[in-house]
Amino acid sequence: MTKAAMDNTDRSEEIISRLLSDDTFSIVNRRDLSYILPYVIIQQFSSGQSIYNAGETANHLYILTSGEVRLTYSNTAMIARDCNKLGIESIGFVERRKPKGTLAKGGDKFGIESGTDISVYVSTAVALTNVTTLTISREKLLTLLANNKDVKEVFLSSLIDSIRCNNIEVQCDKSERLGQPEKKVKKPKDAQKVDRVKTVGWACICLFSPLSVFLGHRYGLEVNAFLFLGILTATIGMWVFKLVDEFVPGIFAALATLCLGIAPPEVVLSGFVSDGFFMAMSVLGLGAVLITSGLSYRIILLMMLVLPKTQFGLNFGLMSLGSVLTPIIPTANGRIALVSPFYNDIVETTHMKHKDKAATKLAATTFAGSTLLSAMFLTSKSVNFVVLGMMPLQIQENFQWLSWFLAASVTGVITLILYLIVLRLMYKNNETVTVSKAQVRKQLELLGKLSFQEWATLMGLAAFVVGILTYSLHKIQPPWLALSILYALLIFGTLSKKDFKEKVDWPFLIYMATVVGIISTMKNVGLDTMLANKLTGLFYYMRYNFNLFILILSAIIFIMRLAIPINAVIVLVAAVFMPLADLAGVNAWVMGFIILVLGEMWVFPYQCSYYMQFQEMSLSKGLYDEGSFLKFNMIVNAIKIVSLYATIPYWKMAGLL
Repeated sequence: MTKAAMDNTDRSEEIISRLLSDDTFSIVNRRDLSYILPYVIIQQFSSGQSIYNAGETANHLYILTSGEVRLTYSNTAMIARDCNKLGIESIGFVERRKPKGTLAKGGDKFGIESGTDISVYVSTAVALTNVTTLTISREKLLTLLANNKDVKEVFLSSLIDSIRCNNIEVQCDKSERLGQPEKKVKKPKDAQKVDRVKTVGWACICLFSPLSVFLGHRYGLEVNAFLFLGILTATIGMWVFKLVDEFVPGIFAALATLCLGIAPPEVVLSGFVSDGFFMAMSVLGLGAVLITSGLSYRIILLMMLVLPKTQFGLNFGLMSLGSVLTPIIPTANGRIALVSPFYNDIVETTHMKHKDKAATKLAATTFAGSTLLSAMFLTSKSVNFVVLGMMPLQIQENFQWLSWFLAASVTGVITLILYLIVLRLMYKNNETVTVSKAQVRKQLELLGKLSFQEWATLMGLAAFVVGILTYSLHKIQPPWLALSILYALLIFGTLSKKDFKEKVDWPFLIYMATVVGIISTMKNVGLDTMLANKLTGLFYYMRYNFNLFILILSAIIFIMRLAIPINAVIVLVAAVFMPLADLAGVNAWVMGFIILVLGEMWVFPYQCSYYMQFQEMSLSKGLYDEGSFLKFNMIVNAIKIVSLYATIPYWKMAGLL
């Protein structure tokens, strides 16, 4: 006979009542109960049916709602493979000379091993009568317990009491079966491949870093310039081959530069005092409050009620959210920090299969919503203002917020249309999105009224948006506005010290700050001037063959982006070509806009700081297929180039070319 699972979408109220009346789940945070509600399954077992056996993987917790179950503690039931853990987790094997049983009745819980670090059941459960249970998977249960440590201790204490009551003798052993030698685990082929790649990577660094120093010296670079070129080559090698975590090469570059005295500390460490650093830290802090307060989850539930119960509805919702934030929040990292929690919650709430096409499609949509249209809005990124500042004053006056958007809108519309077509073709699937609006309403009821933390978060976000929109009145720069709001949230205890340490992505902030330091050091030693001098020869193509010039410029920016961060490439290329634009009969705004669009293209994750942030916030949870995502991103790069070519007739009609 097999287990029978019942649909719980219409029995949410019954499930909530059972959970709230349970002595353990009644102390769980209501937000976490609301989160787990869609994953609680009502199951039925026939009399005499085996529910689980001792030694099987402990994948589910059962709350008995009706009937009786016999729990028998059998011989040599394996609990955990690893010793030296706290409490009962240190048990290796449980042995009984004589099996002994326990009777479970309505309201009792069994399979509580799934709520601890123990990997298998220590007992066998058999239904004595027809039985109905509420069943919770180990994966979702551990997610709940991560935020409710007291409940985990209750489960552990209950399991210890059960073992003591049944007079079980405990031994600790690392082998899989008592008395058998430990099996040697063969290293996976993927791990061996990674080791080979790392070996090749370190070999390349050892070869090309000294070679770049030698060639720099032969080329006639100053000592500091060719020494830094060697450091930069090694740093890029670590990023390309993923030899260490992404923030480590930046630390290496800063440390090596300081130790060799190549540039002063105020240059090398300038990223740690930059506006961008404080903006990113503050917005990441706001994103952390959005998550910890539960406001993001509440907003997702409200979106579920409004949006159609389809993949299209969810993709449209997240795409629209990111697009609305694009002209408001002037950093892609900040937008990603705010929308990623929404993506994570939607994937979990709708029961999407991790790494399947539907979840990966939603990831692509979420990322694109916050980044695809960055060049279309003047206020979307700080580097847009830098490029605007390089234009002649008359052009600056003619291309403020609205006129900038109108001139860029054709490229934006073409990009968006092509993007959606490719997205549909590449991620076509038949996966059904599971959303019960009746259940969502019950989840909202379980959350109750907005808490103080949620109100504070809501007001903080509203103040941030209003402050950015009214910048022309108060003249407070966005980084300091965001930092002020974060400070207020910290003052009122909305974001705890623990959450501030754990929820803010500090490795990413270190990465970003060291990258800014690398850019400043390049300028300090004169490498930027050398590159600029090498690029001026392209003036002929700009004047007489603009279509070919765009293709050549794309290739140049692509090569430069392998070694230099986005903003640095954009500023460097703009500094070279924008002064030549008028001489070539090209409007400076068109040149600046093209550079902004092409500068946003990337292939490898290390080239894009905001994708690395998306990796950390969503990919680390195993939600989407990164290989497929990166292939799709390659197509998006091509779409951007095609969109620029398609816009040329419009610019000619507008007199910009």
